[in-house]
Formats: sequence, structure tokens, C-alpha cells
Amino acid sequence: MPESPQSSGGILSSLSASSHPMVCIFHVLFKGLALFMYLFGGLFAKDSTGGASGANFIIVTVTCMLLLAADFWVVKNITGRLLVGLRWWNKVEGDTTTWIFECAQNRQVNKFDSSVFWTVLYATPLIWSVFFFFGILRFHLRWLIIVVMALSLSMANVYGYYKCSSDQKARFQNMMQRGAEAGAMSVIRSSMLGYLAGTPQQPTQEQRSFV
Repeated sequence: MPESPQSSGGILSSLSASSHPMVCIFHVLFKGLALFMYLFGGLFAKDSTGGASGANFIIVTVTCMLLLAADFWVVKNITGRLLVGLRWWNKVEGDTTTWIFECAQNRQVNKFDSSVFWTVLYATPLIWSVFFFFGILRFHLRWLIIVVMALSLSMANVYGYYKCSSDQKARFQNMMQRGAEAGAMSVIRSSMLGYLAGTPQQPTQEQRSFV
């Protein structure tokens, strides 16, 4: 099989650009295992009649939840700190809970590590959102337990690291600003063209454009 060495070589060459290749692998590992168990766990949860076995369903659900919890802990405490120099945590003092968002100062972040971290971090809740949508359409309500937990944990990490990273917040704000400016310019152009053509302005949904 001539393609296997090339594909494995491509993965190894990509990881060679990373400062923390093993951390990148673990950043993806538990997410991939949880997705695999969710997608194919139903095959193991079926009984001899083809229906869903209660005991097997519980085993698959618990396994997925353990993998999701492990992924949440790894991303929150290890991969964020090593790959992009960010960390978020909470401190409890009596009845007061303080959320702390930290960013390493004067640290050079590897571009490959940063790309892997942010891409996987943002893609994870999007993927689980798709599964949530299809789960509702197919009325697979029992399996939504896994999806809701996955969405909650992944969105918690997204929010935490978004609060940590001033660079990511600046990029997001610039993107929203460019979109608002493009929409405003489109409305102004439409209004001017309508005025020059002698037709009154009619603000409708179609006059908006987004980039």
C-alpha cells in the first residue's frame, strides 16, 4: 500500500512544525474518541431484537461522558497553557467564586500550535451543534444527553479562552466591525442609487450584505 507511508509522513511532517506535538495530539484525542463513541456506540447499544438495550446504552453514555470530561480537563488545564499560553480557572473563597483569566506575557506562540488549538476549539461546538440538530429531527432524545453535555463543556472552554485572549477578542471585534461597515456601505450605496434613480428608499432585508 504505497499511500500509507505518504499519509503517515504527512502527519509527522505537520507535527514536526509543532513545539508540543504530543499536546496537539491530546488536544484532539479525547474529542475524536467521544465523537467515535457517539456515532458508532449505537451499534453496541442494540440488543438481539435490534432495539436499544438499556444496559448497553448506559455503558456507551457513561463512556462518552468520561471522555468528554477528560477532554474538558485536558483542554482547560494543559493544552491551552502549553499551546497558546492561556489559562482560566476559578477560585472559591467562602461564599464568593472568582473567575480568573490569565494570559502569558512576552511568550512566543508557535503558529502551528495556535492554529491547531483555536481551530479545534471552535470547531468542536459547531460539530456537536449539528448532532444536536439532527438528534432533534430524528427524535433521538436519549442520545441528546451526550450532545448537551458535549456542547456545555466545549462552549465553556470556548468562552474561557475567549476571555483570556485579547488577540482573539480583537480579531473577532474587527471581523464584526468590518461586517457592520460593509453592511452600512451597502445601505448607503443602495440609498444613493435609489435617490439618483428617483425612487424612494425602502429599507428591506435584501439591502443587507454580510462578509
